[in-house]
Amino acid sequence: MSVLYAFGCSPPGMPPSLSRHEHAGLHYFRGGSGPPLLLLHGLPGSSHTWRSAGRLLAAHYDVIVPDLGGFGDSAPLDDEALHLDHDFYMEAHAEALHRLLDCLDVDTLYLGGHDFGGPVGLTLLRLFPRYTARGLVLSATNLFTDPHVPLPLRVANVPLLGTAAFRLLAGTRPGLRLLYRTAVQNRSAFPIREFDRHLTASGLNQTWRIFHRSLANLEDSYRDVEALLPRLDVPTIVLWGDRDPFFPVDAATRLVEALPDATLSIFEDTGHFVPEERPEMTAGHTDDFFRARTSSPRRADREESSF
Repeated sequence: MSVLYAFGCSPPGMPPSLSRHEHAGLHYFRGGSGPPLLLLHGLPGSSHTWRSAGRLLAAHYDVIVPDLGGFGDSAPLDDEALHLDHDFYMEAHAEALHRLLDCLDVDTLYLGGHDFGGPVGLTLLRLFPRYTARGLVLSATNLFTDPHVPLPLRVANVPLLGTAAFRLLAGTRPGLRLLYRTAVQNRSAFPIREFDRHLTASGLNQTWRIFHRSLANLEDSYRDVEALLPRLDVPTIVLWGDRDPFFPVDAATRLVEALPDATLSIFEDTGHFVPEERPEMTAGHTDDFFRARTSSPRRADREESSF
C-alpha cells in the first residue's frame, strides 16, 4: 500500500466550464472532453460537492456530476417508475444513475464517489455489470458493515426517540450547520455559504432518512457493498482528510487494504468534505493516478498534472 501526504497548489489558468443539463429525471453538470468521469456526492451534498474539482478534471475528461434523486435540483426518486422498493436508498439511486448513463450512451467510465456516493457508485457496478470502470476515486466514504460510529450518531439505534432526535440532528439546517463546524477544517476553501447550497428542503429530508437507515442497520445496508471489495480489481485512489472526525485515517487504511489495487492519498489539515476543502489536490491526485495507472503509455509518459 502506498500512502502520500499532500498539501497541493493552485492550478494555473482558467479551468473549463461545466454546463447544466437534465436527463432521466436527474440534473447534472457536464463539461470537458475525454473519457467519461462520473462523480457522485455524499450526505449532505449535491452536484456542487464536485463542481470545483470537476471543472479542473474537465481538462482531460468528459466530467458528469449529477444531483442524486432528491438532492440539489433533482426531484425525489419515483419508486414506482424505478420498479424498486428501497426507501430512497442506494439501489434506487444506482438505478436512476443507470437510466442517466443509458441516455448519455456511456458504458465505459471512470467513477468517483464521496461519502454516500462511494457505496452508490459500487452498487451501480454491482447491479449493472454492463458498465466497465477504468478507475475509481473514493473520498472519505464507508463501505463496511461495522464502521466506527461517532457517539452523537448512535441515537439512530434508539427506537422512536432515536428517529426524532436523529431528524433534528441530520434533517434540519441548524443540525447540519453544527455538523459543518465539526467536519470541515479548511473553511476558507469551503465556507458555510457554500455548504448551505446543499441544504434544500428535499435534500434535508433525504439526508436524515438515508443517514438514519444506514446507521440503524449497517449490516443489511452495507453487506453487498463490502462483499464486492475483494473482487473489485480496478485501479483505485482513496482520498482522505487527516482530520476527518467521522472516518479517521484508520478507516482509509482499512479500505485500501480491502481493495485489490488501491493507493491512499492523505490530505493535511483537511476534514470530511475532501472535494470541497481541497478541490485542486482532489483533481490533481485523481488525474495523476488515472493517467499513470490506466492510460495508454504515450499519455501516461507526459509530465504529471499541473492542478
